[in-house]
Amino acid sequence: MTNTEVHTHDIDLTEYTRPAVASGSINEHGNKSFPEVDVVLHCGDITENGGIENYRRSIEGLASIKAELKLVIAGNHDIDLDRVYYEQECGGKDESAMTDKAMALWRSKIATDGGIVFLEEGTHQFELSTGATFKLYASPYTPAYGLSAFQYPSKEDRFNSSGTPPYAVNVSTEISTNPPLVDIVMTHGPPKYVLDGCGGGSRTSGGCEHLRRAVCLAKPILHCFGHIHSAWGARRAAWDTRTNDGKRKSTDDDIELLPEEFIGRNSSRKRGYASLSPATYEQLRPGEQTLFVNAAVGNIDGEMGNVPWVVVLGLKRKES
Repeated sequence: MTNTEVHTHDIDLTEYTRPAVASGSINEHGNKSFPEVDVVLHCGDITENGGIENYRRSIEGLASIKAELKLVIAGNHDIDLDRVYYEQECGGKDESAMTDKAMALWRSKIATDGGIVFLEEGTHQFELSTGATFKLYASPYTPAYGLSAFQYPSKEDRFNSSGTPPYAVNVSTEISTNPPLVDIVMTHGPPKYVLDGCGGGSRTSGGCEHLRRAVCLAKPILHCFGHIHSAWGARRAAWDTRTNDGKRKSTDDDIELLPEEFIGRNSSRKRGYASLSPATYEQLRPGEQTLFVNAAVGNIDGEMGNVPWVVVLGLKRKES
């Protein structure tokens, strides 16, 4: 399965998916058009500040990408998709009508005809026309920072059913818990200390320690996210799958990160997307390694400052 990961902030994707100019080499942005893939994963912050027309343009842009399936989650900037936040901060319960309109648009015929599926928090199962199947856990929630949607206090653990440290409070539900045996984890924010450096002199970490622990338990083949724009990139983790007295090791928060993946600045990025080396895929096996991808492409100027990632995954096929 090939998939593209993006995180956009009101960027008009139709401008980037237009066919190349007559020369056959580049479009008006200096990039080749996006390649055709099986699945697109949009990791949230569809818009800069919500809005029905902004969602409509985003749906049109996603529909223009050549892919069988486009999976989308919200992010902290998609304020009117978070009913609780919008009611509390944007005018009371009457504002629920705006949330209903926004959600209806993401589930409308224009979205479904474009292969777009908007995902609520939880675990979802998919099957492609090729017969490939995958299980995906999705969550739009990130640790609280400022005033925006889909946030929780850092002391709250919503991702684990057990093992919460004594200084935190477990608020998990059956839906919010990140279960084991998922192929892909797709969240808006990163796990703690994994592609989550916020930049500046302090190199502040913007990831979630509870999400980190959940991913260590799940060991998906791919975890993609956005949110921290300065940390765009990809890294793998190698898992110790040996057992000790019948219990598998590496089940807490001991991610063994490998060096950040090398991306040729004058090769893949010029083609309009970032891709990984064949050597990466040779070692990327379920249960043995996880590929972490920060797919934050939008920047504060409303431009695609980073390019989307194209990743190839070997997934099981449905038994006949």
